[in-house]
Amino acid sequence: MAEAYYYVDDAGQQQGPVAADEITGFIRRGRVRAETLLWTAGMGDWARADSFPAFAPAFAAAPPPLRSRAAAAAPTASGPLAGAFPAWGLFWRSVVMAVGIILILPAPWAGVWFYKWFAQRVFLPGGRPLRLEAQVRDSWWLFVGLGVMQWVGPALDLALDVRWGGALSSILVLIFGWASVRWFCDHVGTEDGATKITFVGGLLPYIGWSLLVGLSFVTIVGWAWAFKYFLRWICARIDGAPGFAFNGGGFAILWRGVVFTLFAILVVPIPWLMRWYGNWMVSQFSAEPVAPH
Repeated sequence: MAEAYYYVDDAGQQQGPVAADEITGFIRRGRVRAETLLWTAGMGDWARADSFPAFAPAFAAAPPPLRSRAAAAAPTASGPLAGAFPAWGLFWRSVVMAVGIILILPAPWAGVWFYKWFAQRVFLPGGRPLRLEAQVRDSWWLFVGLGVMQWVGPALDLALDVRWGGALSSILVLIFGWASVRWFCDHVGTEDGATKITFVGGLLPYIGWSLLVGLSFVTIVGWAWAFKYFLRWICARIDGAPGFAFNGGGFAILWRGVVFTLFAILVVPIPWLMRWYGNWMVSQFSAEPVAPH
């Protein structure tokens, strides 16, 4: 039986199975490009189409698609983002990053490695994947700080009253959370350079929104709406092109959060729950062209 391939189309949706000769035809017509993600049986994760030796001749013969030559000058299409996270790929990489941060020393390598992989599986309208240009040498402070915070909280609880120690450690965690958002926005973009954004939200408002989300858990259900408006506040303070918005509703966040929590108790479904929730959450963000001033 001929080897079957799956690919991610311009809308970020999985397509297939198709035979190798069909993929070759797609390459020649520009439907599958070098950065298009492919998967076939026996692979542990998705890979770029230009990494498959079988398709190298097709890429060598294919003319560059017109869309990619004009991409830098054309505004980003409006519409929802798309995520293409594989269940096991997302799960084991999340575990490796978490362990790396807890151990502190490998934290910069684990963090940058994970978020580069994460960005490549988020697609803008039109199918362009994001790309993270961060390097360990300019990002080490963030992930080392996140690692240190895993140990500072318990230490503060021992050194101070639990109430005051917990409050201080929580504020420090929120400061690093704000720094993480700034770091990601400052380093994320697209291969053609058409996407360049930065986060301009202030630290104190970020802490205020985070505390509101935390306090809203007292209401049992209100956290979902608080989280929705928190994400909308973040998107509204992303400067650059394209602009971003969060369109998810409170009830949609709530019931998915409840389902995730209930089934996660069983442990085994966790990788598939992470993929389901992660892909859905990405799809609730949309990109919108920014009008020239």
